[in-house]
Amino acid sequence: MARCEIVAALLTGRVIALDASVFVYQFRSAIPEINNRNGENINVLQGLFHLTVSLLQNGIKPVYVFDGKPPELKRAVLEKRAMAAGRSKESVLGGPAPQQLDRDLQTLLTHLGVPFIKAPCEAEATCAALVTSGRAWGAATEDMDILPFGGTRMLRHLKADKKLKVEEYNLPKILDKLNMTKEQFVDLCILLGCDYVEKIKGLGPKTALQMMRKHGSIEGILGAINRQKYDVPPEFHYEEARRLFLDPAVADVRTVPLNWANPDEEGLVRFLTHEKHMKEKRVRGRMEKFRAAVAAGKKRKSRPGSVPGRGGKQRKMNEFYPVTKSGTGARPHPGSSCEVSPPAHPEPGHSRSSEHPTSQALGD
Repeated sequence: MARCEIVAALLTGRVIALDASVFVYQFRSAIPEINNRNGENINVLQGLFHLTVSLLQNGIKPVYVFDGKPPELKRAVLEKRAMAAGRSKESVLGGPAPQQLDRDLQTLLTHLGVPFIKAPCEAEATCAALVTSGRAWGAATEDMDILPFGGTRMLRHLKADKKLKVEEYNLPKILDKLNMTKEQFVDLCILLGCDYVEKIKGLGPKTALQMMRKHGSIEGILGAINRQKYDVPPEFHYEEARRLFLDPAVADVRTVPLNWANPDEEGLVRFLTHEKHMKEKRVRGRMEKFRAAVAAGKKRKSRPGSVPGRGGKQRKMNEFYPVTKSGTGARPHPGSSCEVSPPAHPEPGHSRSSEHPTSQALGD
């Protein structure tokens, strides 16, 4: 499908919109609790500090987008899932603790000189709007819902290390390969699973794709489906889910200011060390490495024929456009998009930390 792997270093100079909630989830899952003297868990704060400094150091211009109020349809589904998992609804719907965390992260970004946007609703929708409007080159998230929101370039697995591979999904090429309209693709994504409605039990990615190609819409599928074999949820509000994807509430990305400034190291120390009790030596040490890397990059740029990150040596053509391994027949492309072979269709399995059914249907 329209997926390829690119070296993160190729994102240098690009504006990348980041779905803040996805990275918060990653840091909470991957980093052990780091409790300061006040008993606050600052693992997310520390994780975002190191990630953002690394992105800036690598010449990437990040803009973080924070979730606003979730749609009522999403709240109902997430409440049901939380109860089924034995968790409180506040654990997924937010509350005082997540709101305070957002404020702390936004204070951190302000001291780092990095812009952020508070979305009116779903962060993924505003990320998608930033990309389609041309304000951002791509959107970094692990949530495949950004594609039905209309995000034309999605980046997965963005890490601090610029040598690591990043997966790029190109929506126009996906639609072309599937031979679908945007509306049909949205219907397919709803069938594969989203946060607005429960899935039709028994309907996997391969069958959903076949049915969509044959019937053209969810209405057509529901009119032809064998309800003895496929269990349609009693509250399958697919029309409302479709509207939320096709006409989402987003920030006014045409006028929102996106300005980057030099990091305020003293402000960072006051906030991270004096307020949040992160070790000052760690904060200043990371900023010292940042300044040294930026200075070295400027020095390399001043040398004729040199490229940052390669010790002043001229890079080979295949280093600019590396051969990818994302499927048979993959071809490098100057725009960092690859076309690969048609998708395989493994069985579904969905959680935010594992592979999403939408990515499976796209040959992930």
